[in-house]
Amino acid sequence: MIIHRGRGGLVFVITFACLFITELFTRNHFHDDRYYQQHKWPALIGFLAAAAIIQMLIQRKPQVPAAQEKDWLVSSSIDPNPEGLDTESNMAKWRIFRKSDSFFVIPIRFWPWILCALGILMYVLPLSLLE
Repeated sequence: MIIHRGRGGLVFVITFACLFITELFTRNHFHDDRYYQQHKWPALIGFLAAAAIIQMLIQRKPQVPAAQEKDWLVSSSIDPNPEGLDTESNMAKWRIFRKSDSFFVIPIRFWPWILCALGILMYVLPLSLLE
């Protein structure tokens, strides 16, 4: 796809959801429908939350409980990929995002940093430039 490859579209979905949730929170907490547009910190929090969620989904490595569970995990239909298991560290290496996933031709591993930079940029720029 032109915009995303693989599960790269989740970057947009996660970022939109985080920004939407921060707007809903500020509306309910401050009882003002324009608070989100008049202050810059809620967007910064939304971008940082999206970056943190995407980073967690990139590096998700759950612990395999026991040695006998390894054989079951490799042979099950849930994870048929034998390289999904790291036998040296007893960690399963399944992730939501794969190395080949991208969003706007940028690999997923760079998007947490980009979202942090966008949040800081929006926080630093004056509101008159953002409108």
